[in-house]
Amino acid sequence: MRAAWPAVALAAGGAAAQGITHTVYTTTTVSVAACPAPSTFATAVSSSHTPTTSNSTESSASTTKSATSTASSSSAAASASSTGSLTNAQQVGNSTWGTLSQPTFPKWLDAPNGTKYQTAPWGSNTVKNSDATVIGDVPVTNVTRHYDFTISRSQISVDGVLRDTILVNDQFPGPAIEANWGDWIEVVVHNNITAPEEGTALHWHGMLQRGTPWADGTPGDAQCPIAPGKSYTYRYQAELYGTSWYHAHYSAQYTGGVAGPMQIYGPSSQDYDVDLGAVMLTDWNHVPYFSIVTDVVGTDFSKIPPRSDNILINGRNSFNCSQPSYDNSTEWLGSNLKSSINWTCVEDAPLSKFQFQTGKTHRLRLINHGADGVQKFSIDGHSFTVISIDYVPVVPYTTNTITLAVGQRTDVLVTANNNSAKSYYMRTTTTGGDACGQSSAKEALAVVYYSSADTTTFPAYTSPATPAKDCASDPLPSLVPSYPLKPSSNPYQQDLTLSLGRNSTGNFEWQINSQTYRANFNEPLLYDAAAGNTSNTFETQDKKNPLFNIFDFGSNSSVLLNVTNNTPVGHPFHLHGHNFYVLASGHGVWDGSLLGSANPTRRDTQWIDVGGYVVLQFEADNPGVWPFHCHVAWHLSGGLAINVATRTDEIVPIPKGTREQTCVDWDAYTKRDEVDQIDSGS
Repeated sequence: MRAAWPAVALAAGGAAAQGITHTVYTTTTVSVAACPAPSTFATAVSSSHTPTTSNSTESSASTTKSATSTASSSSAAASASSTGSLTNAQQVGNSTWGTLSQPTFPKWLDAPNGTKYQTAPWGSNTVKNSDATVIGDVPVTNVTRHYDFTISRSQISVDGVLRDTILVNDQFPGPAIEANWGDWIEVVVHNNITAPEEGTALHWHGMLQRGTPWADGTPGDAQCPIAPGKSYTYRYQAELYGTSWYHAHYSAQYTGGVAGPMQIYGPSSQDYDVDLGAVMLTDWNHVPYFSIVTDVVGTDFSKIPPRSDNILINGRNSFNCSQPSYDNSTEWLGSNLKSSINWTCVEDAPLSKFQFQTGKTHRLRLINHGADGVQKFSIDGHSFTVISIDYVPVVPYTTNTITLAVGQRTDVLVTANNNSAKSYYMRTTTTGGDACGQSSAKEALAVVYYSSADTTTFPAYTSPATPAKDCASDPLPSLVPSYPLKPSSNPYQQDLTLSLGRNSTGNFEWQINSQTYRANFNEPLLYDAAAGNTSNTFETQDKKNPLFNIFDFGSNSSVLLNVTNNTPVGHPFHLHGHNFYVLASGHGVWDGSLLGSANPTRRDTQWIDVGGYVVLQFEADNPGVWPFHCHVAWHLSGGLAINVATRTDEIVPIPKGTREQTCVDWDAYTKRDEVDQIDSGS
């Protein structure tokens, strides 16, 4: 019998959590002997690069130590010491993200057999003459990239605070998935989560899954969860190129550590010298996700939303151990708790490090893989050239700060044109208050070292420029796609209104058109749709099915979503299976006017401000059942999602045995051991 989660009851039509008693424990502060800083990593960029494979670990990872700083979440001074207080393994497991031993990345991958491509494998395609969302533009490479992921529970101290995590291949962030545009990606996922057991599933954020909707990785929609002790193989094509991430889509599990970057190599609008890979930004909580979910679907409004305890860059930051994990300041709407377990904190946890080659231009792949907070990213003394958002190349533009809501990505170029002996702080912060998921932490810091800089010291700390007090996405007029596309005329319009309500038991639930969402793990909607079993599941597009919050758009070729936010917080909304056009955004009620309708911004995740609206349009050219949901983990747990059904009579035949890979095992598991579905399930 598996260990039970906290007892949580779910009422029909919404998540209803029983009250759970928490105990506040005192802090234990410890010191750990430090090791020398790692040597500088190789800086050559080559097409012969070997990807960081998912089924192997770096032998240096367990001994590498990053530099540290006393500039913690609540401190405004940095030390000149380079002594680290945690080993790399204690902080982030086997990960090398954020160390100087992290590899650089290529312009493209060679063939799996080692054959070197003399020219780009996508041929003559450029950002201006082709678009990955246009059927027929995706190159055919006849290559499959193989990955093997084991998901298991661990304890690490990413910021010095020891907590339970769930990791991919014992790494946080998880290993990179790399492929060339047009390659196929195959990932075998093993669920080794124990003490207690959990189901799991992995979603490949932003991938269209055209022709492979069963590989989308959403329990209750595309599959049953992967049962404990079982495995599942995902296979899909890299139809888009650029930067994204994969993450667990089972409850709020990804906020516990199940996340990693995806780097799909393709054309670029501007050349660069060095690809430093992913820069993953996240807020971080010291309390396990299921405790937070229990609070936010409960009856106490003071626990909605929780403020995170810290912010991380590539899985690292330091934390002031004298500061409680849950601040009891009255200005924070959140749980006044430290933890439900004894709290161990190590001072001066290492910061992430990056190395710039003097005079060279570097590509950074920024990803917000957090639970809630809108991130504002900068590097002291440097500006950025933006070349891509989500999976969409854009006309390059220059800025000093990048804003990313949860789920959004931005690829930037930055030139190391300063003193070769200096170092600079990289920063990310959350602003705008609780409506934007602001953290209790002031900022996250990392250090960028130039070629001749002393990597055992830190730059002098200066307070950051005061960031804007809002949490909007970067301005839409700046986000012009490199390849112009015009949305179809006369789309079917669906109005959606976001609200926060209570169900019959008084528990909070997030709603769209007065209806919340709750997955049925044992009956994935895609399989019903593909089999034509829609009588109890789908209705016409002008109605909704309250059981699974489904909107069936039938054979409509294009759909316009007018989304109005009547809640007290903002929401980053993500659509699976499609990119969408962002036609309008503002406050109040949409007046029907459109922005840049000749070539509007395209992406897969868009911020909707407090009291605001956003107008999105997508081409319904990908038959399937696709979630459209808020990417704040706590809001999605509370049911802030719908399912978009398109052209269900055209869903490609699902390969024989696909459903059996997960559902037979999951059915057997749930018959043997009751599963406490503590939230919406997604």
